[in-house]
Amino acid sequence: MIFRRGLLPALALATGAIAPLTAVAQGAPSQTQIDGQSGQQSAQIPPQFRADAERAMRYVLPADFMPRAVSTISELQGRNIQPPNSQGLGLQDMIARTSQVPGFPEVLRSHGFTPETFIIGMTTFGMTLAASNGQVPAGMPTPNPSNVALFKAHPDQVNALMQAMGNPPH
Repeated sequence: MIFRRGLLPALALATGAIAPLTAVAQGAPSQTQIDGQSGQQSAQIPPQFRADAERAMRYVLPADFMPRAVSTISELQGRNIQPPNSQGLGLQDMIARTSQVPGFPEVLRSHGFTPETFIIGMTTFGMTLAASNGQVPAGMPTPNPSNVALFKAHPDQVNALMQAMGNPPH
């Protein structure tokens, strides 16, 4: 299962706690929809997750991020390079693991990414998408306005990246 419902969790979701925030990008129901809880979960957010979420929400996606990410994912798929397991990892640990997967850093580099810029960018993409669809717990940071503007200016690129990840837009 390369990238089909797996790329976003493995790359963009550096901690298990980010999964509910970006579930919409995977076409999955939110954790709130699954367990019936309200979105008022801010007091239960672990400190590392909050720090990672704040980092991702502050990050400014380059204007060409989405097309480069699509071509990167396509090449990774073509080479059968799988992302490392990210379950329970913070962003820094996920970046470190990605750096160690044979071939992964080279593919990223060929598309103008480092492991850090790709992981943070994918996390930012997923969280911005989730926030745009009201899928973030209360008290979480809001997306960087320039990323929201990028999404609004290029909905076709948002859709293309979702499709590349195996998640056609609905």
